[in-house]
Parts: sequence; C-alpha cells; structure tokens
Amino acid sequence: MKTKVFLSALMIALLILSCNNGSNDNENKTIEESEIEIIGEDDMNQISLSDYGLNLTLMLPEVASSTGNSIEPVITHEDGDYYWFLDIGNHFHLVIEDYGKETNKVVEKKKELDDLKNIFVIEYLIEEPNLIMYKRSLHEGQGGKPSYHCYGEMTIGGYTYVLHSNDEGGLKPVIEDMVTTIRSAKEIKSES
Repeated sequence: MKTKVFLSALMIALLILSCNNGSNDNENKTIEESEIEIIGEDDMNQISLSDYGLNLTLMLPEVASSTGNSIEPVITHEDGDYYWFLDIGNHFHLVIEDYGKETNKVVEKKKELDDLKNIFVIEYLIEEPNLIMYKRSLHEGQGGKPSYHCYGEMTIGGYTYVLHSNDEGGLKPVIEDMVTTIRSAKEIKSES
C-alpha cells in the first residue's frame, strides 16, 4: 500500500514538473532579462577607437562569462569602410556608421520608423534630439516578441556618426547599457 501511495505521489510530482517545463517563451525571456543587470558608468571601462581610425572614446560595460572571466570587446573595422562593429559577448552588438556631412540622422530614423507603423508598434522610451531608444513590436494578435533598439547621433571632427543597436535589437537591459555607452561617447581632441 505504501509503495502504491509513493508511486502515485511520484507520478503526480513528475506530471507537475513536466507541465512547468512547457512554459512559454515569454516567461523564458523574462527570466533571461532579469538575469541581466542594468549597469551605470561605475561598472564600465573606457575604450578608445583611435586604433581603428575613429577619434572616439566610449564607456563599455564590464561583461563576465559564466565562469566569471571578463569578456573583452571585439571591434571589427576594415580600413576604408564606413562601419565599425563593437561586440561584447552574445548580447551587446553596437554598430557605428560614418555618415560624412549628413545631419539629422535621428530625425530621419524616426521618419523611417513612422513609415513602418502598418507593421510595427513603436514606443519611444527615450526621445531626445540626438538619441532615441524604442520598443518595437508587431501589432496585437500578430505574434512575435518585442525587441528594443537604440539610435544615437554625434559629430566628430565635423563628420556625423551614428551609433546604434543592430537590426535585430536586443533585451531591454542590454539596450539600456548601449544608451549609456552612446551617451558616454566623446571625441578625442587632437593636441595642437
């Protein structure tokens, strides 16, 4: 009799556990987002991009691997190209683009996003003259998960540069860290 009760209780427990394993992706995403800590500039390190042909310094988040080792940023730039790709780990992917003498890139980006309103709902979380952070999601009932994005503009040596998240966007805490990075961007003034 005790064996039957024990086996019944064990089967019920396994059934309950297997039901929880089928949790939806939104719950998994929430867990993933909660595992990522939002940081301030105290938890960031300054990096210069002058070795990559860009007179710019940025504050980048300190990112650690699951073993606790620091993950170093990887900067990719081909000489003569207009793009710089800055990656830290699996989530932080910042793109820097050289737009030459073009200006008002944030205004243009907002117009571009407005043109997509039949497909996406855009919610601006930060809306400043030279910086936006927004949440992009499909209209209700169309499925999909929201993604977060940022887009900032600055001038270096009379030329316009845009710093932004990649097209896929990212988790909100990671994009918030990118906003902190964009806000920290400073031109390296040459000493004459």
